[in-house]
Amino acid sequence: MAGAALLAPFPSDAQTGRPKKVIVAGGGIAGLCCAYELKKRGHDVTVLEAAGRPGGHVMTVRDRLADGLYADAGAEHFTKPGYDLFWHYVKEFNLTALPYLRRDDMIRFIDGNMYTESMLSDPKVLRKFGFNQREIDYLAREPWWNLAMLYLEPYMERFKDEYRPFDAGLDALDQITIGDLLKKEGASPATLRYIGGRASALHVVWHGAILHLRGVPLWPPKVFRIKGGNQGMTDTFASKLGERLRLGCPVTGIEHGKSGVTVSYRESGQDKKIEGEYLVASMSLVMLRKLTVKPGWPETKEYVIQNFPYYTASRPIFQARSPFWKKDGISINMEFGEPTLQQVWRIAEEVETPRALLVGTAQGLTPAEDALQTFRRFYPGKSEDIEHALTVDWARDPWAIACEPVNYAPGELKKFWPLVMEPHGRIHFAGAYADNLNWGMEAATRSANRVARAIDAL
Repeated sequence: MAGAALLAPFPSDAQTGRPKKVIVAGGGIAGLCCAYELKKRGHDVTVLEAAGRPGGHVMTVRDRLADGLYADAGAEHFTKPGYDLFWHYVKEFNLTALPYLRRDDMIRFIDGNMYTESMLSDPKVLRKFGFNQREIDYLAREPWWNLAMLYLEPYMERFKDEYRPFDAGLDALDQITIGDLLKKEGASPATLRYIGGRASALHVVWHGAILHLRGVPLWPPKVFRIKGGNQGMTDTFASKLGERLRLGCPVTGIEHGKSGVTVSYRESGQDKKIEGEYLVASMSLVMLRKLTVKPGWPETKEYVIQNFPYYTASRPIFQARSPFWKKDGISINMEFGEPTLQQVWRIAEEVETPRALLVGTAQGLTPAEDALQTFRRFYPGKSEDIEHALTVDWARDPWAIACEPVNYAPGELKKFWPLVMEPHGRIHFAGAYADNLNWGMEAATRSANRVARAIDAL
């Protein structure tokens, strides 16, 4: 399966076959995008979204923040290249993309000590970490985050089609961990500590190869966001769908057969049903596995739905009286590596106010107070003046607890791929999980377009 055809939405003058009645279960970015593309082709589309708002993990927070400040509580950023299809919608909807400086002049805390980018290229510093000479020479000329390329690039070059991981002749790598592969290649204990792990070596290498094929670094330092918040994208999709989008309508069951599908859902406390010719399941598989489905899934599809791996997270948000780090001459782009606060950066800097807003990432169920305490424990300056802290905790969201997928364990890749994105009868699957590279908004819009094209062609 080649991905080139997915790099642009349907052309506006595309020919459409017979109009079809399609139900979309889930109003996150994938469901909204798929419904929008089907609507453009003249299909009768109804979107059932469980929450009281559309957008899923694309959510911009303004409540409880002062002076017009805002923070993206879910989907963070997009790249160029890499988010090629997503950029088409940015332009189509006349949204403004801003350079996001969240990865400039990074400060990383390792074992409680602060390191700048220049320090992490200093051979003396690297030698103390325990890197071998080959790794030290590499990091002296390459950024810290690119270390994996030293060992994995020769494997990545074996991939020619980003949607066909098993054509590379590296299937044996799915039987070992990425740590095993790095150790086999002569990586030092320090490298194993920082970039090793227990994920499938094939899955990690394949993901790196996808980025390589798209011309994207492993950890893109130059990223973008939508002015006013990334929710501007999903709000635009929702506005174009109008009454076709029904909020507060959680799906409770699915019946499907050779001629169509019947979806059970609840609306305003009442049980209802809707019939269609096709269903697009665009909720996370964590939610899909809770539904009653008749007839049940085939054994292989059932395995995917029941076992697909996700992580959940929280988004700490700190409102400060000033951009205090500037007084201290310190970059605020910080990586702590702590469960209660993994990283922090600034957002909404274009808003005219003396205040400043920071956002971060933490593990699910992290209270705002714990995240703020972690920040204050590490922050090296003296001018910190944070006045308000809150958190958006996806682990507590009844409909969007699952964030993005994580890498598969050894031996799992063939169980999940490509079955995770393939339709079953009249049920199609869209979402960040249903594409080759689980990068939120681009993966979601790619899978949405793939499903819309498939249904339109039937």
